[in-house]
Amino acid sequence: MGKEKKFRKITDAAAGVITWHDQMQISFDRWILCFLDRIVSGAAGLVTIHDNLQMRFDRLILIIRYRQAKFIHENRHKLEGKKKSILSHFAGVVLVAIALVAMLNHATGFEYAYNGKVLGYVKNQEDVIKILDLVSDELSKEYGSTIQIDKDSDITFRSVVVIDKDIDDVDTVLKRLTYMSDMEAEAYGIYINGNLHVTCESEDAAKSVLRSVQDKFLEDSDNIKYEQIGFKEKVEIKKYNTKLAYISSQKKAVKSILTGGNKEEVYTVKAGDTYSEICRRFDVSFDELKKNNPEIKESSLFPGDKLIMKKAASSLTVVTVEKGTYAEKVKYKTVYKDDKTMYEGDKKVIQKGINGKRVVTARITRENGDVVDKEILQTKTIKKMVKKIVLRGTKPVPKTAPTGHLIMPVSGYTLTSEFGWRWGRMHEGLDLACPTGTTIRAADGGTVVYAGWYSGYGLFIEIDHGGGKHTRYGHCSAISVSVGDKVYQGQKIGEVGNTGNSFGSHCHFEVTINGTPVDPFNYL
Repeated sequence: MGKEKKFRKITDAAAGVITWHDQMQISFDRWILCFLDRIVSGAAGLVTIHDNLQMRFDRLILIIRYRQAKFIHENRHKLEGKKKSILSHFAGVVLVAIALVAMLNHATGFEYAYNGKVLGYVKNQEDVIKILDLVSDELSKEYGSTIQIDKDSDITFRSVVVIDKDIDDVDTVLKRLTYMSDMEAEAYGIYINGNLHVTCESEDAAKSVLRSVQDKFLEDSDNIKYEQIGFKEKVEIKKYNTKLAYISSQKKAVKSILTGGNKEEVYTVKAGDTYSEICRRFDVSFDELKKNNPEIKESSLFPGDKLIMKKAASSLTVVTVEKGTYAEKVKYKTVYKDDKTMYEGDKKVIQKGINGKRVVTARITRENGDVVDKEILQTKTIKKMVKKIVLRGTKPVPKTAPTGHLIMPVSGYTLTSEFGWRWGRMHEGLDLACPTGTTIRAADGGTVVYAGWYSGYGLFIEIDHGGGKHTRYGHCSAISVSVGDKVYQGQKIGEVGNTGNSFGSHCHFEVTINGTPVDPFNYL
């Protein structure tokens, strides 16, 4: 029973829904019919209004035509006699108008400009526009960069009076645009540590510049193999737009990088140096030298002074790591042996040193060609080094007081000329021939009174032994003492040579008493 009641309720509800839907459908159909009737009525009204307006317009046209025909009919006879006059006046007006147009056409033209910069004047805008593609192509070929001139954004025209202006023909326009240095161009900059250094026309050109800088510090050798080539600094190539004038050629860009930095070094002044010689050697002006060394004085320059020298250097540091095989000199070592028979300070070489030679395989790190690190991988000796052995005296040096008797100043000599007359004139000493570099020793203790160049004697030494006795040594190759030095008998004072008026290596030895030359053999 309960189930039947529930089923009846459900069927009653469904019937109610269907009844409501039917009513709503009937209402919607009526609304649609009413809406369509109104649209049709509105359209019919618009058609009626159009028909009425068209009829009124047609009537107005008929009235105008009627009145025009009436005016022509009424005035035809009056105008018949004045036809020639009217035509004459009309022709004059036409001619004046043509003349005015011609004058205006001749007097006016166009001022043309590139990005606001006035370049010249033309009669027709087409004279400029038609060659823009040609200009872009020519500039792109010449500079190797993409250069595009936009006729709408880059080129502007202004109508002006050109009676007193020079009018550019097509060739002149082409030249003005082609040689314009502030033209916008697409370029590539080389940035060093974030700063723009040079601008190149293309990415390939920028890479070529960097390779050329590296090549300056590379060696073309079969014995060298580069394991690494790079830059110490951060180097970037970036694309950007710039003026055509700012783009550098590859040669100029390489030079700019190689000379764009500074290198500082300290120079130690040597005897005989002058400011002019130092400036010439380092290719700097005196003002630059003084700027780097504000404490220097123009009137004073002494051996041992330190001068800071700044030289142009590369803005980039080329770092290379190479593995190479090369021959290397092995410098000989010097060994000293004491000798109690020789005076202190005296030395004698008993074995000459000879440099050796070896083949080295190494890994070398360089910065701009300078070695900063070397790792020896392998060595092979091809010539042994010979030590230099030097005897060193330990015998106490005697007093410098003269002994009263003289010793021969050189050993291992050959007597080639004695004291006395020779070749028609007096020879005032002994000529003792021996090899250049042979040690010359003081004949006795005394004081050096002359040491330097003396006329035909060449390099010359004179010693005062007291009591009016002097000894003299000529034609030296080197002098080991200075004026005022106290020397002892047997002390080295110079070396045998061939300076002055001499025909062979020898020591000219003289003895004078109170200024008069005497035979040395009488005092030995």
